[in-house]
Amino acid sequence: MVFFSCDKCAEMLKKSKVDSHAYRCGCDSVSCVDCSVSFWGDDYKLHTSCVTEAERYEKTVYKGPKKNDTKGRKMTPQESWMETIAEAMENCPPALSSYLQTLSSYDNVPRKEKAFRNFSANSLNLRGKHGDDTISSIWKHLSSLREAKMKQQEEAKKAEQKATEEKKVEEKAEEKVEEPKKSNESKSSSKEGKKSTKKVVKAMKKALKKAPSKQMKIKELRKIIEKKLDDELKNMSKDDIKKTMKLAIEQETSIALDDKIVKIVQ
Repeated sequence: MVFFSCDKCAEMLKKSKVDSHAYRCGCDSVSCVDCSVSFWGDDYKLHTSCVTEAERYEKTVYKGPKKNDTKGRKMTPQESWMETIAEAMENCPPALSSYLQTLSSYDNVPRKEKAFRNFSANSLNLRGKHGDDTISSIWKHLSSLREAKMKQQEEAKKAEQKATEEKKVEEKAEEKVEEPKKSNESKSSSKEGKKSTKKVVKAMKKALKKAPSKQMKIKELRKIIEKKLDDELKNMSKDDIKKTMKLAIEQETSIALDDKIVKIVQ
């Protein structure tokens, strides 16, 4: 239940008592006890829901009334019903306006027809056949609004689900297009790697044949290879060059690595 504080005398008020108090006190506005937002004139009647207990104790900033916000707390069925009653005043038949205004000042208006009729008969002082007919008109007006809202929410939910499904289909289609592209890139990269390995093997053989005893330290050989194949290896890091040389030695049977010495096998 929402409670208000009079901005003139600070008296604590139930929602249903605000109008009568304003008449006696002459205040222009009241503030919600929970969120401290001030409401001028009859604006307080639209304040059907407020901050949660968690928000109150965590001292989070209140950003106005929440209307079934999917990112925040969803409205309870009772809060949604009270919002419907508040909205019903905007386009109701003139004969029902004052009754709906009175109902909107309560927080506990029943949502079921039988309980609603009993509540309205007592709260609005509607008796006899005329009273029953008036209550029927109010219930019919509220029910039609509630059904329209539920239909609108259902359509919005379906549209959201459809959009989500379409997005998933698009993402899968993009993945299928991306997979061959990645595969082609991988094949291209593999071809380039084999090409580099062959060039390294050729350069290593040439350097070793010129070396004394046809062998040299792997560090010295790497420097010669880097200098010889500067253009081919310029985009490779030292670690990549080391790996390429190691792979070349493993694949080439005529070259062997003994400790840190690379030599040509006779």
